[in-house]
Amino acid sequence: MNATSLYLAVLLAFQALSVTAADPIEAAFGKKLGNIFNTADAVGSSSLTDGTPMYEFTPTNGFRSFNRYYVLVTPTTKKIYAIWAVGSMVNTETAKKEQTLLMEILQQKYGAKSKPGLLDSIVDADTVDQGNRYVMTKVSGFTDVTIEIRYYDRDLEKTAEKERIADEANKVDKKGL
Repeated sequence: MNATSLYLAVLLAFQALSVTAADPIEAAFGKKLGNIFNTADAVGSSSLTDGTPMYEFTPTNGFRSFNRYYVLVTPTTKKIYAIWAVGSMVNTETAKKEQTLLMEILQQKYGAKSKPGLLDSIVDADTVDQGNRYVMTKVSGFTDVTIEIRYYDRDLEKTAEKERIADEANKVDKKGL
């Protein structure tokens, strides 16, 4: 193969890759990571075990597996750093089949599934990672089985923690320190 033929072969291969390039992880269910969320518009709320508030919303485009949709926002600037959806399943086998379907759809849209770590296999989680952003599916429970999908922006999650610490620091009496 001469240099021109090799160049053309590489160029064609690159073009084929460009056509199948993954979409960026940006949004889900009508909410976009990084957008400001007016917490007064929430249709309900909940919180994580550490007290982090979760704001329930009505999706513009739901998915059959899920019946509850949440955003997690930075405490001060109210930017969406995570979008979650949760659904109840009949049993673990049904949930794992649905998770397989979800991961196939996510891989077609966002790219290859990440190599599972030890924790992922213990908690039945699969992830598609794009550096700063990722989307994860998770099956949990034995009798009350749930399936979840979580979209995250790592930088905004760090911002949320910084804002939380600054808020807490402003609430405490620092005189005794």
